[in-house]
Amino acid sequence: MGTDANIPAFVINLDRDIARWQDISGALTRLEVPFERIPAIDAKKRMTLIRRVIRRDFQFAPANRAMKAGEIGCYLSHIAALKRIVRKNLPAAIIFEDDAAFDVRFPQFYRHDLPRFLMTSDIVKFEGIHYVHTSKSGVSLIKGEAAQLVVPLKPALGSAAYAVTRTGAIKLIKALSVADRPLDHKLVYYDRHGIDFAETQPFLVSQADYDSSIELRNLDAPPLQPAERLRREVASVGRGAKRIAYVARLLIKRRLLGAKSPSAA
Repeated sequence: MGTDANIPAFVINLDRDIARWQDISGALTRLEVPFERIPAIDAKKRMTLIRRVIRRDFQFAPANRAMKAGEIGCYLSHIAALKRIVRKNLPAAIIFEDDAAFDVRFPQFYRHDLPRFLMTSDIVKFEGIHYVHTSKSGVSLIKGEAAQLVVPLKPALGSAAYAVTRTGAIKLIKALSVADRPLDHKLVYYDRHGIDFAETQPFLVSQADYDSSIELRNLDAPPLQPAERLRREVASVGRGAKRIAYVARLLIKRRLLGAKSPSAA
């Protein structure tokens, strides 16, 4: 994949969110990004059918709660977009949620940086939301014209804008086969799905100020019992070790590839 490529985009949009579609379709037209609409699955209206077809509880175990209808619809809509990429046999594509808002540097990133970044990583995330348990630091892979590509040790959440290669889409569909946490949690935790993952610094897309289509999450977990707190601390250390090992393997692979790496050009 060379630079200056027109990477197509798929936009997830609920039928009832007409204003959102008008805003993002207008923005993408002005940015000269080819795009296609993915009708979002409205789980609030179709939950009975979803449960009949997908026989599982949709429990978000780490948060000790059931997934919300909006989270389930979002999750299934992203799978639909990924399947569209595979069916069309695209080498790479972008998936946007319809509340994506674009930084002034996005055109430069889209034309020049993103094609190079996708030669290094099968998932390139360029939108994110930071919380106390995430980090803005990471291991730098490539410095582009508008952003740099990094592997974060504590990745940001959010799934409003990311690009995937066809290989990444196939692997991500498999990783998403069990809906047991919100989509963004499954997307960013590369220590679990094992797909080459990176994000940009800075993010080139943010979430626009619309009312959320997903019920607000309660990110403040209830007080934990000592045994559960210890178990989670041990698990967190284990995840950290896996991420460090992943980054080390990635850097070794890039060093061995040498001149084949896009950043070595």
